[in-house]
Amino acid sequence: MIFIQADNPKIGLMCFVAVGMDDVSNNEITVRIGQHVNKGNQLGMFHFGGSTHVLLFRPEVKPLHM
Repeated sequence: MIFIQADNPKIGLMCFVAVGMDDVSNNEITVRIGQHVNKGNQLGMFHFGGSTHVLLFRPEVKPLHM
């Protein structure tokens, strides 16, 4: 899990969870504690296999309606 404090106070703290499928050999987190990340920056990578991810927000954060 990677916890990210958003620059926007309306978003606040988020949590990125990497989910490796059964054939993933491992995952590598490339960000470090205290590092500032921008939209689109790499957080890490999966090695050998399929994967997905989950981005969790606080209950107070409302989704954008498009």
